[in-house]
Amino acid sequence: MSDRMTSIPFGDLMNWILREAPSGTIFGVHHQYKAGNQTPYDIFDRPLELPFGPAAGPHTQLAQNIAAAYAAGARFFELKTVQQLDGEDLPVPKPCIKADDEGYNVEWSTELTVLKAFEEYVKAWFLVHVMAVEYGLGRSDGMQFNMSVGYDLAGIQTPKIDTFIENLKDASQTDIFKDCKSWLLAHLDRFQKLRREDVEAIPADICNSITVSTMHGCPPDEIERIASYLLKEKKVHTFVKCNPTLLGYEFVRNCMDTLGYGHMVFDDSHFKADLQYDDAIALLKRLQDVGTAEGRIFGVKLTNTFPVAITRHELPGTEMYMSGKPLFFLSMNVAKKLSEAFDGKLQISYSGGADAHNIADIVSAGIWPVTVATTLLKPGGYERLVQMANLLTGQAGQAFTGVNVGKLNALLESASGDRHYARLDPKAQHRKNKRELPLMDCFTAPCIDTCPIHQDITAYMDLVADKKYVEALQIILEKNPLPFITGTVCYHTCMNSCTRNFYEAAVEIRQNKLMAAEKGWDGVMASLTVPEPMGKTAAVIGGGPAGLAAAYFLARGGVTVTVFDKNPAPGGLVRTFLCDKKGEISTDAIDKDVALIQKLGVRIVSDKVISSFDELDSFDYVLAGCGVKGKIGASNAGDIDGLTLIGDGRQGKTTSVVECIADGKRAAEEILGQCTSVDTTLMPDVNDVYDQRGFLTAPPAEGCDGRCLHCDSICEVCTEVCPNRANVAIEVPGHLQRQILHLDALCNECGNCRTFCPWGGAPYLDKLTLFANEADFMNSDNQGFVVIDKESGRCKVRLDGQVWTTTLESGDDTISEELCGFMTAVMKDYDYLFVK
Repeated sequence: MSDRMTSIPFGDLMNWILREAPSGTIFGVHHQYKAGNQTPYDIFDRPLELPFGPAAGPHTQLAQNIAAAYAAGARFFELKTVQQLDGEDLPVPKPCIKADDEGYNVEWSTELTVLKAFEEYVKAWFLVHVMAVEYGLGRSDGMQFNMSVGYDLAGIQTPKIDTFIENLKDASQTDIFKDCKSWLLAHLDRFQKLRREDVEAIPADICNSITVSTMHGCPPDEIERIASYLLKEKKVHTFVKCNPTLLGYEFVRNCMDTLGYGHMVFDDSHFKADLQYDDAIALLKRLQDVGTAEGRIFGVKLTNTFPVAITRHELPGTEMYMSGKPLFFLSMNVAKKLSEAFDGKLQISYSGGADAHNIADIVSAGIWPVTVATTLLKPGGYERLVQMANLLTGQAGQAFTGVNVGKLNALLESASGDRHYARLDPKAQHRKNKRELPLMDCFTAPCIDTCPIHQDITAYMDLVADKKYVEALQIILEKNPLPFITGTVCYHTCMNSCTRNFYEAAVEIRQNKLMAAEKGWDGVMASLTVPEPMGKTAAVIGGGPAGLAAAYFLARGGVTVTVFDKNPAPGGLVRTFLCDKKGEISTDAIDKDVALIQKLGVRIVSDKVISSFDELDSFDYVLAGCGVKGKIGASNAGDIDGLTLIGDGRQGKTTSVVECIADGKRAAEEILGQCTSVDTTLMPDVNDVYDQRGFLTAPPAEGCDGRCLHCDSICEVCTEVCPNRANVAIEVPGHLQRQILHLDALCNECGNCRTFCPWGGAPYLDKLTLFANEADFMNSDNQGFVVIDKESGRCKVRLDGQVWTTTLESGDDTISEELCGFMTAVMKDYDYLFVK
């Protein structure tokens, strides 16, 4: 595998869109935003339908990335930064992105050559204009591209960068502009709405604005020379990107510690080397005057990412750049200080932890355009733009009239107590299982994986949402005999693993379980009967969770069970500690779980201490869950034949309720010689699932939580978090769930899909890979294939380290029927994915 991306020819990109769009998606984006007729914003002497879009970063590096963002509602695109050092001369350590909570990266500018970057931006310019007309997504003049260049004046003045700037100001004479236009004119018959006049009207003046990205430590006079040069000589509207270090070391350190990000390691070196606040005020005022004299807009971009030390091998190297939630407080405080200093008259373009939680408030305060990156790197991906677009829809368009400092203060104050900005519990950041990522059928729900009893969570969540409480409780009871207890005091490791943690907060699985128990209990109790006896008896010592669970599953298997408990009522520590001492659960809840178990014929003898195992000679099986090993009566438990230890008695330590249930179930299955439960999977409506993707929704304070993403049926998280669209979901005949195909040519090995994949592997390394050519195929170890001849179906395939050439349609015993069907589906139905 190579970490170098392949630029897709414009015709192939257009073919991809035209072939995919009838299925309802564009570059994998399910929700296409249609702008309507609202009054546009006005900036850089041009209209702008919505004042937001992707920041200069992974989402504006390739043409298809920009097109995907436009389809989802973005209208302002800060193109990824170019600099004199480019292409192969700019090595980027891989992986280069980590975004499971706050975001980090170790790359600065485009990984393409400057010429290739320019071509990507021109292709993207044509794509969004065509999409606007063909799919009715908005005004043909409603979007804007913004250049980003760095990092010193000498580099910006080189012929390479100067040509880049001039050609984006007027691309009409460039080969790529002519090629894109010619392709469209030659293929007008493939479009429903696009006409010749629409193509001819696509403007060649792509950019008239620029953002200056300066590295940490860039001297003030250098920043001033760059901005003055761009305003005076290049005659473009200019924004200068500022660093969070303007706030000073003590403020930033205290801010991160207060927010719970004390694990971030940084010293005061950047604060000393970077532009100082007083110098910045004087510099920005001079540049503002230059802009006014030149008839250009001058402003600031807030802010750059923030450098911190790499201390836990998060990414390669010694320093990485922080973004996301904690950067919001730094960027917003810089905005506040500068706005106060300039009486709100300094125009600000914003980037720093913006997302659906705050973007409307940021824009309302007079700060726009707003660009985002970290939020798009999380599950939901580009789909998250749709919600932001909807939040901004209907707001009156405007030109810049000033920043409202009062609203900034209010926003900062409300955000300071908002749990959305808090650090994600580290337990929730480690949800990956330890199993190899399979080539096919990889969809899995992390909540089920990490549950000790592997409850069918997504199935009963759906039934609770549909108010089918009896059916939901029946599914819960299949594996969990204590729904009231676990619905109240369970440690909910399932929720720690919930994909929704990367949205806003875990789905309230425990809350839904308790609702099913409370509302379904009467109906289930009425339906329960004593199973047919099998002629065996069992004694269970201890009426705690492990003992009750073992009794339940044994009784379901036909064993006649008696539970002996030394306490006045069963429940173990749940009753004596969590109920009686801490008040975390009611006696009624415990009693209802006990009643469910008794309904199966289990006899419970309370206030009974078993002082000798001789008392239990009449039972076929004896299970002890009343304490740690060695503390059962006066005997050494290890010497008792036929005794099965469960729960804390087996573990030798206090374990969780659900772990005790799992232990009791295990013991029952060993005795019965068979599995005591069946798995239940309910395939949801796929449209309902996709309708939730990308939308941040706070959990309800009470009642049903219907935010489940049904990861065991439709995962596809690796397709969402890939900026480049290098992971795609493929429909394969005979499979209900779509399969994941990795596109080698589009991947730069950023590593983001590895972060969010619930398996132990990495999709970009472990999923079936389609290669663009034989050279790329041979330069990789990935299992996958390259099409040598499409007509005959001839391919070169690598599986399990073996390489051979085959014709799929003729069959091949070395390839499973499933994999053969997968590759055949790609060749027949997704041939637009083949990159030339």
